[in-house]
Amino acid sequence: MAPTAKSFSYEVALQWQGDRRSALSADDRPQILSGPPADFPLGEGERWSPEHLFLGSISSCTMLSYLAHASHRDVDVTGYTATASGTVTRRASDGRYAFVAVAIAPTVTVAAGQLEAARALTAKAERDCFISASTSADVTVTWEINES
Repeated sequence: MAPTAKSFSYEVALQWQGDRRSALSADDRPQILSGPPADFPLGEGERWSPEHLFLGSISSCTMLSYLAHASHRDVDVTGYTATASGTVTRRASDGRYAFVAVAIAPTVTVAAGQLEAARALTAKAERDCFISASTSADVTVTWEINES
């Protein structure tokens, strides 16, 4: 008998603030001010664009997946930073704009003597990031793993 699949639900509220601006909220979390990126009409550089939020989501999900696997394998992570970049273009298949490529570059620092164990977790972290699994973009993760 197959195990029952878990299901999770989330909700975000959006409040329009005029022009193309909005505020995003969820429960008691801090509000996120959102709008188009600065290179779009009415874009404001100080607001989070959907494009930046997407890249933040995929990068954060990769980190959380990695840290969960590290915790389960007793790998002591002492540092984690990452950059994420993406390319949006019109898809040849339907002419719609979409992220077609995303590059994530995490730099992970682990305790001395855990380098090989830490490297062994990268594929699992990539596999288990459900945000990556939720996009048709080509997601490439280039890991740098260091010992402290």
